[in-house]
Amino acid sequence: MATDKTRTDELSQQGFKPEQIVLTIIILLLLIGAFFDRPISQTIMNQGSIFGTIFQNYGLIFPSIVIFMASQVFFYRIQKIETNIFGKFSVMFLALVACIYETWQAVKIALFYTVSSLNNIKNKAPIGAANNDGGGKVTLPTWYIPTLFILTIILVAIGCALCYQWLATKDEIEMKRLTYVALAGIVAVFASDTLVNSMKAFWGRMRPYEMNETWSNFTSWLQINGVNGHKSFPSGHSQEGWVALVLPLFVSPQRPTKRRNTFIFAVAFGSLMALSRVRVGAHFLSDVTMGSFISILVIYVLARLLNEKLMGEFLT
Repeated sequence: MATDKTRTDELSQQGFKPEQIVLTIIILLLLIGAFFDRPISQTIMNQGSIFGTIFQNYGLIFPSIVIFMASQVFFYRIQKIETNIFGKFSVMFLALVACIYETWQAVKIALFYTVSSLNNIKNKAPIGAANNDGGGKVTLPTWYIPTLFILTIILVAIGCALCYQWLATKDEIEMKRLTYVALAGIVAVFASDTLVNSMKAFWGRMRPYEMNETWSNFTSWLQINGVNGHKSFPSGHSQEGWVALVLPLFVSPQRPTKRRNTFIFAVAFGSLMALSRVRVGAHFLSDVTMGSFISILVIYVLARLLNEKLMGEFLT
């Protein structure tokens, strides 16, 4: 059986370029979306989809996970750097604040969507029905705030414990590498999020669930409508789902199999998130394709700048 390195050499000789394949797939999906967004959504859209609801409610976790891990890297890295006590304390304090805030945000979003789904069940509406553009009013139950506090505290404690096990034994060389990865991870989260949100407002595209009975208000992703309160293109959930691609960079290059498996998990999660958004009627095919592409592109560029291979030695 050929080794990973042998397969890499063979694929390189055959002209196998992963970047070209990904770009080709993206272009093809956008072309398909330009002509078939409407019939695709009309065929598979179901706001009562459990699959779509689960990813909608609980899939927006990886930006917070990436920033949490990055903050923990800074927390432990500063302890090994010779600097004054005030500088160390400041970085450690800010790192902990970032961990708590990002956990709070992730839990808050998940709980908010959960309340929305419970209200849908109570009102006999499709479980996945949600106003993704923030215009809906949701009455929060009395258990919401206490649950938010408790879950945040528990998850921060678990996250810090896991990061301690991960980072406590790292040598100086690996901690230095992880510091650059942590910075890149934070840039990836905010850069991709800013790009998507800016495009959302500018494109002004209606979502599938906003279509009227005859779908006469449907517009192609090629049509820019301007700021009108509608934000279907591109998909924010898809963009945030593909942020999971940062995770392989946190894995040591000395563990190529683990990095490859993490990469495969990230690709699977991002793909399922994108599919779930079309299924639940929150986005069209072209929406999720562009949202996915933005995260993939940003993370790929940052990985190249760091001279890191997302999938270990399998990708050159």
